[in-house]
Amino acid sequence: MIGHGLTRRHVTATLVALGLAGASSVLGAGSARAASDYSGAAYQVELSLNCTKPGAPCQNIFGLGGIWGWIALMPGDATKTWGTGNAQIAECGHAGAGGGGAGAGHESYDPSWQVFESATPPSPTTPKDPNNRYILIAGSPDGQVAPFIVPATYGHYSVSFMGAFGQEQVAP
Repeated sequence: MIGHGLTRRHVTATLVALGLAGASSVLGAGSARAASDYSGAAYQVELSLNCTKPGAPCQNIFGLGGIWGWIALMPGDATKTWGTGNAQIAECGHAGAGGGGAGAGHESYDPSWQVFESATPPSPTTPKDPNNRYILIAGSPDGQVAPFIVPATYGHYSVSFMGAFGQEQVAP
């Protein structure tokens, strides 16, 4: 359980619903570090997903509320196609119909990541990368945050899914 009544199901369903879900046993994660210099990051990813309209289909999947995050991905090799990082993920749920709980929570962890190519987005709701490159980011070691996929090309992406609206920003 995360925070005040939010379950693993809430966080996982939220990420899955946005189409960010993806799994890889190759990726692992360590404990969150207190590093504050991310000037060498290969990628900085900001994401949000919100289900705020009562009665929208997303409410029946994960309830009303949202998830927000910032992740710095540090390169592990000269090609900047894999490495480790630092993730800060927060969520808040509002009680009501559907599977969501009420309360807020935070998850801090050090994910590993890798870039891969795909001619089509890995899921129907993953934003299309114009260069067919995607970043697979490992979930938290305790399973509270599921692995997820974002485009690897720097830019701003929007996603709508069953009444939920998401934003992703991928920057150097």
